[in-house]
Amino acid sequence: MVDESSPEPVELSFEELFAAARAFAMRSLARRESAESELAKRLRLQGFNEEVIEAVVEYCRGYNWVNDDRYGAMAVRAGAAKGHGPIKIRFDLRRKGLDDMQIDAAFDQPELDWFELAFALLERRARVADLGDFKLRMKWLKYLLGRGFTQEQARYAISAMQQGDEIGRAHV
Repeated sequence: MVDESSPEPVELSFEELFAAARAFAMRSLARRESAESELAKRLRLQGFNEEVIEAVVEYCRGYNWVNDDRYGAMAVRAGAAKGHGPIKIRFDLRRKGLDDMQIDAAFDQPELDWFELAFALLERRARVADLGDFKLRMKWLKYLLGRGFTQEQARYAISAMQQGDEIGRAHV
């Protein structure tokens, strides 16, 4: 027995799907900056097909609503502000779908001194007395490495903190 009162599923046209996906993208981008791949992933999770997703991402790119170069630069500054080092930030940007050229451009921010950022993070977290003990010094070295700083940056931070401003915090 067929129920004549239940409506048949309605097939939406490309234009209707595009309009719905564009509206979702606008709401999503209004909340926070995103990489193109993040926006595409969110659209995919909403059930839009690849043709619509590609068209919406292209539309957003055309209006500069989504810009991977701008997103990369913002993500580098935000990561540095959170106390993350360049290795961790680079990994996160790769995971977000940025290519190596975009990542290198994002890191081209002369105001960011990774050695000083490692030092400032250690200065906020550790006590100078802790660094006299080898095991605690290694613990803080591991902490900085875990935050994404390089071995050189982490060793500089520990050394600078141990010696105070005597070394002038030069890291050539």
